[in-house]
Amino acid sequence: MASPQLTIWRKQAADRVQQILLNLTSSDLQPIDAHVDTLLRQLSNLPARPSDRAPYQGSFPNESVSVARVKTVNRLRQLIINIKGSEFQPQDQAVDSALRLMLNMPERTTQNPYAEILPETPLPAITMNHLLQIAPHAEPNQLASLFPHLLLTMAEYGVSTPMRQAHFLAQLIHESGSFNYLEEIDPGDYLEGRADLGNIHPGDGRRFKGRGLIQITGRNNYEACGHALGVNLIEAPTRLAEHDLACLSAGWFWSKNEINQFADRNDVERVTRTINGGLNGFDDRQYYLGIAKDVLNV
Repeated sequence: MASPQLTIWRKQAADRVQQILLNLTSSDLQPIDAHVDTLLRQLSNLPARPSDRAPYQGSFPNESVSVARVKTVNRLRQLIINIKGSEFQPQDQAVDSALRLMLNMPERTTQNPYAEILPETPLPAITMNHLLQIAPHAEPNQLASLFPHLLLTMAEYGVSTPMRQAHFLAQLIHESGSFNYLEEIDPGDYLEGRADLGNIHPGDGRRFKGRGLIQITGRNNYEACGHALGVNLIEAPTRLAEHDLACLSAGWFWSKNEINQFADRNDVERVTRTINGGLNGFDDRQYYLGIAKDVLNV
């Protein structure tokens, strides 16, 4: 597994590339389009673009520039976030160089890619012992497997103060049965035909049942979450129940719904309603919040 900081940098780099490209207002090709096309070719192990061919035409022929930008960004997100290796790779150097060209920055002066473009993100000062105190009914081996991903998730999604962390962990403990269940026990037949969730194909109920520490449910939510995390969850929905994505999907949901603001106000009712849609299990959530606050000295 890559270091937490390198994992965060890769995710932030993918976000920055997306932001830069999709903020282009002109439907005509720009210099940035050439840089992005070159990066896509590098990360896809494709040859350099022929001099007589416009950006995107090799990857997305006959598409408009606007459509090609969206498709390129979607592919680049997966490629950048899923760069393998616990140390910096040649692909990281390619991403760093492309970002510098897009941002009109000088060449890198440090050995490490990303460091001069993106700030370092400190990890929470939470230990396994803290988690075992907050969630005493958690299976220790399961919790140990989740632990590094929980730290990474909190760092990446701004769950950065003891108050936020207490609310986040308390909600996760309730939602996952003390971190013991990474997908709902029900097979998901009750979700079949739920067009409001995007479950429009036979079998979608079971295929896209609740998974992750904050249960992501339904085809539409799987697609949105997967896009954010750089994973095709439509093709591989059970990935959401694996340790890394079970945690990261919870952070994505927390961030997307701007729950930190409610945690900052210590508004456990609003936090709960945002996650649950109501107050189901409210007493249990409050109970674990109290423990978390004590352990984290809130």
